[in-house]
Amino acid sequence: MKVLHFVDYFTQPTQTFIKRYVQKSMEFAEVAVASFDFNDIPDDIKNRVSLYKIENPQFSRKNVAGLKRYLAEKITGEAYWHKRFNAIIDAFKPDIIHCHFGYLGVFMMEFNDKYRSKVPYVTTIYAYDITSLPLANKKYRKSLDRLWENGNAFFAEGPSLMDKFIAHGCPAAKCIINPLLIPIEEYPVKTKFRKMDAPIKFLFIGRFVEKKGFHVFLKALSMLRSEINSFSMDIIGSGPMHETYKQIIAEEQLEPFIKWHGMVKHDEIIPILKNYDFLAHSSLTASDGDSEGGSATIIIEALAVGLPIITTDHDDIPFVMGYRDFLAKENDIDSLIAVIRNIVRCDNIDHYAEIGRIKVAELHDLHRNTSYEANLKKLI
Repeated sequence: MKVLHFVDYFTQPTQTFIKRYVQKSMEFAEVAVASFDFNDIPDDIKNRVSLYKIENPQFSRKNVAGLKRYLAEKITGEAYWHKRFNAIIDAFKPDIIHCHFGYLGVFMMEFNDKYRSKVPYVTTIYAYDITSLPLANKKYRKSLDRLWENGNAFFAEGPSLMDKFIAHGCPAAKCIINPLLIPIEEYPVKTKFRKMDAPIKFLFIGRFVEKKGFHVFLKALSMLRSEINSFSMDIIGSGPMHETYKQIIAEEQLEPFIKWHGMVKHDEIIPILKNYDFLAHSSLTASDGDSEGGSATIIIEALAVGLPIITTDHDDIPFVMGYRDFLAKENDIDSLIAVIRNIVRCDNIDHYAEIGRIKVAELHDLHRNTSYEANLKKLI
């Protein structure tokens, strides 16, 4: 089997899940990646995968090069990237093309309008490409209607995300649950858990955006100060809500408990997960409609380590969690306060950590999971 992955930028620090799909496909297929740009490619992929760079379909006409390209494409009636992508297909001869994100599926569909490729293609839709993007971009929303009709299949990481596809008009028969994958053997196992009288070490990792719900967690934590006044909160990440977080922390007088780490490389994060007591990840649906879609990758990774998680019933988080005893109602501060209170008082938290690790091994183990290969073969 030959699998061609169609990606916008490969690899991105916040999109390790795409790298894992590429690595998984290397176990059962000859693999290529077509992308608009490449960065920080792991050696195992660089040495075994054919990498093809193509022109980005989206470009500015406000500079000379962009204007020349626009005029040339207008005169010839052919997009630069179409010609390049067609050459890649002719050279690699894929049995199937895996498009990552809905808009890449749309690009593939538009390419097929021109070249009538007979290669089947599946599109994995992850989150904002089915939540906020269709609301913000009417052209993309209309393109999805055509994509549902023309695409061969659509991967969702869980049932909640799949329901979003169907709500937007995707035929249920074309929807396939295809879990995110991680190499579990690379994750250290947490063996030491906090004793009841010990200070609490909280951790947040993620983009500083509304859907992560960290602003709600900070407010909930401040309301529990009298009960759990011996704690620390480490924050890893960056994003547009940085100032909002700083303002909440200042208003609630949480500065002595907070440590900012900024952006940290993924391979540096994994070894330190086991050093914390709880991961805080109170996801919610943002005001612009954006959501996790499925579940945040860091939740799956924390489960693999055995790091207990304070999270919510948002989207597919309940689907990936091995235990649901500490799921708050999303965007409900009273529910979140109750969950934080219960989890820090739990005297057998190691039991829940083990349940989570078992669930991840069953569903998300990169090397044991066979559903991805089986799902692709069904489409060829």
